[in-house]
Amino acid sequence: MTEQLNAQETNAGNSKKLMKELLAKFNFSLPKRGSILEGEVINVSLLNVLMDLGSFGNGIVYPREFYDDPEKQKDLKPGQKVKTVILNLENEEGLMELSLKRAQMKSAWQEIKEIYGKGEIISVKIANLNKGGLIADIVGIQAFMPLSQLAEEHYPKVENGNIQEIVRMLQTYRNQEFKVKIIDVDEAQNKLIISERAARQALEKEKATEHKVGEVIEGKILETTDFGAFVKLDDGAEALIPKSEMDEETQELKPGDKIKAAIIEASPDKIVISSKALKSNEKNG
Repeated sequence: MTEQLNAQETNAGNSKKLMKELLAKFNFSLPKRGSILEGEVINVSLLNVLMDLGSFGNGIVYPREFYDDPEKQKDLKPGQKVKTVILNLENEEGLMELSLKRAQMKSAWQEIKEIYGKGEIISVKIANLNKGGLIADIVGIQAFMPLSQLAEEHYPKVENGNIQEIVRMLQTYRNQEFKVKIIDVDEAQNKLIISERAARQALEKEKATEHKVGEVIEGKILETTDFGAFVKLDDGAEALIPKSEMDEETQELKPGDKIKAAIIEASPDKIVISSKALKSNEKNG
């Protein structure tokens, strides 16, 4: 009897070993809970959605997946291929329990991480707001843009920080498109932060590389300081005109006034202009 049991155990062990070898040979691995699988819709009913998972058998999606958007279930058609996430390897009916929503979320977060990693500038439409900032949607994930990350022209300049007035101004941005960069991603905390200011800075650096020393530019005074003035060029880039490079006429200019000058320094990080150099070039030319 003991020998028979030992023989059965040996055979079972050999079978498991053989199965592992076969799986390894064909690079085949069994799915786990949380894995993403692509399946084909077999049937759609009010009770469930049946999926064909190929070599992994069949799976099922229950109606609770569609409570927040019933139209998604109606849109599914037999033969349609969709990605799913495994919730349960085998339920009471012997089927894999699946989630379409989680698969969409995983794919969305993956796409967001790729955008973030590449430092891409993207366009988003403002869907909502609160007193702290604006809310947009990026591939189905809610993104938040704090007030501090708005570009200067969109920042609500309100006396005494009146919250009602700030909200009123933010309301005007609803449904508008903003160019932004993703500056913080945390899938575990469901946190996605975007910045219009960071996108502007990146675009300005790109434009700065297009300018050359000696080029004549036009722009508008943004701000005057003790050491000079900041200028917004007509193409959107920003430049500095030091006080030492201002002629008498330029020294009288105020924010909003137009200026014409020559570039005396150009790099991705900084453009320096001079009205004195422009006058000198015109005189010598």
